[in-house]
Amino acid sequence: MSNHRRTFLRRTALLGSGLAGAATGTATADSGAADLDATASARIEGTVRHFGAPVADATVRIDSETSTVTDETGTYSVVVESGEYVLEVTAPGYASRSSSVRTRDGETVTRDVRLERKWGPGTGELEVSATPAGGGKTIPCEIDVFGDERYGVTASRGSVPDNETWGKGFEVSEGWWEILVTSAEGYSDGYGQVLVEDGETAFGWVQLAEGDDGIPETGTIAGSVVDETGTAIDDATVRTNGVQTSTGGDGAFERELEHGHHRIAVSAAGYERVAGGVQVKFGRTTELTVALRSEDT
Repeated sequence: MSNHRRTFLRRTALLGSGLAGAATGTATADSGAADLDATASARIEGTVRHFGAPVADATVRIDSETSTVTDETGTYSVVVESGEYVLEVTAPGYASRSSSVRTRDGETVTRDVRLERKWGPGTGELEVSATPAGGGKTIPCEIDVFGDERYGVTASRGSVPDNETWGKGFEVSEGWWEILVTSAEGYSDGYGQVLVEDGETAFGWVQLAEGDDGIPETGTIAGSVVDETGTAIDDATVRTNGVQTSTGGDGAFERELEHGHHRIAVSAAGYERVAGGVQVKFGRTTELTVALRSEDT
C-alpha cells in the first residue's frame, strides 16, 4: 500500500446541534396547485438526508394520519389541506425528527430534514468479507467497523468470521455500521455500510479495486466563522477535544479528527460564544459555518 490518500466520499454538510439550525421550510407559489386533490389545497415536500446523502425508504408522517415514504433520492411529497401540522420522519437506524409545518392554500412548503444515526438498545452480528471487485477469493486485509464504537481486526483470510482465527462476526449494537478495509496487498482501500438489526446477522461485502488508493481513518472539519452579516471573523478561537486553533483573515479553520461525534466551541472578542456537536466521518470532510452574534445585539 502506498502513501496515497484520498477523500473517498463527496464533501458533506454539518450534522450537529448547536451549530446548525433545524430543517427549515420555505413557502412558494405552487405552479401545480391546480392538480392538487379536490379536498386538499397545499403540498409539503422535501428531501431527507444523512451527512449529505439521501435516505431512501424513510417514513414521513403528517399528524400521525397521512404518511408517505422517500424515494431513492430521499425526496417526498404529501398533499394536505391548508393548516398547521406536525411532520415526523423516521427510518431504521436513525433518530426520529419532528417539526411543525404551516401550509396555506395553493402553496408548497419545502421542508428538508437531516437525520442522525442511532444505535441500540438491541444487538446483532456483523459479518464482513473483502474480495476483488465482482467477487472471488477473499483477500487478507485489515477490517475496521464504525458505529457507536469502533472495532478492528487483522483478517488473515479476508473475512470475519473465517472458521479459523475468527469463529463469529462482530457483535455490535443494532444500527448502521460503516466498514473500512485496508492493507490488502495490490488493492486500494475499500468501503461499505450495512444496517444491523436486533437479533439478526448482517453481511457486509466490500469489493476492492486493484490499485493503491488509500482511505484516511480520520475525517476533517473545514469551517469558517462569520458574524450576523456573513462577514468573516479573523482570529476567532475554535476548540475541539481540548485543542484550540485560530481562524485566519478569511475566517477559515481546519481540523483533522477521529471518526465520531465531537464537541466544538467557538469564541471571538466582542461576540457571544457558541458551542455544539459536530459529526466527523473517516475519509470525509464536514463543512461547517459558525455564525457568532455580537455582544452588543
